[in-house]
Amino acid sequence: MRRLADKVCLVTGSSRGIGASIARAFAAEGGRVAVTYMTNEDAAVTLAEDLGDALCLKLDVRRWGDIRRAVDDVLSTWGRLDVLVNNAGYLEQKDFFEITEDEFDLTLDVNLKGLFFCTQEAGRVFRDQRAGCIVNVSSVGGQFGGPKAPHYAAAKAAVLSFTRSSARLLAPYAVRVNAIAPGFIRTDMVAELLERDEVEILAGIPLHRIGEPEAVASAAVYLASEESSFLTGQVLNVNGGQWMV
Repeated sequence: MRRLADKVCLVTGSSRGIGASIARAFAAEGGRVAVTYMTNEDAAVTLAEDLGDALCLKLDVRRWGDIRRAVDDVLSTWGRLDVLVNNAGYLEQKDFFEITEDEFDLTLDVNLKGLFFCTQEAGRVFRDQRAGCIVNVSSVGGQFGGPKAPHYAAAKAAVLSFTRSSARLLAPYAVRVNAIAPGFIRTDMVAELLERDEVEILAGIPLHRIGEPEAVASAAVYLASEESSFLTGQVLNVNGGQWMV
């Protein structure tokens, strides 16, 4: 039996990188996946076609109306929602004294505000179903700070706090909420940084290698499956031991 057989899963920001790997892993485990994108439509459409029983939805997590429509589209297609993965993210490294108000707002809107309202909308469905699972993608930077992107680190730290808060709020409805804290994962989001500073970055990772998106996807499958049925409010570190440094 595949671990997510017939589970309906909504994965935000899943046209590429970690999100796309999670979508593939969920489908491989029998899940029905709603792939979402904001600008990368071609990649999202191709991925959804490859997955088979999948939806492709445009979703700007900064806009509550988009979130509501995405959840409604999932419900109208499959009649329920079982798993939400809050993966959509935005990272721009910039000198602390050069970060503008607009850049700060964009970073928090995508990484925190969107996650909050996606959780709220999916939570309504899960509350009525008396069942559901939420996986939040945070970052090791949210645990020990990120001096090269402090606004991003602050948002990801808030995600960890909100994971615990929402786990407590939704537990009475048999809904589990957990988080993954990836370290450096080889994706487009950090490609420029790795090209510039990979030797320095590797020195701070005990396993001395950069992670692949599939490592995070495997963790997401575990947290979305019945194998983790007694886990809630937890953070699973997928960072090669970087959190220990």
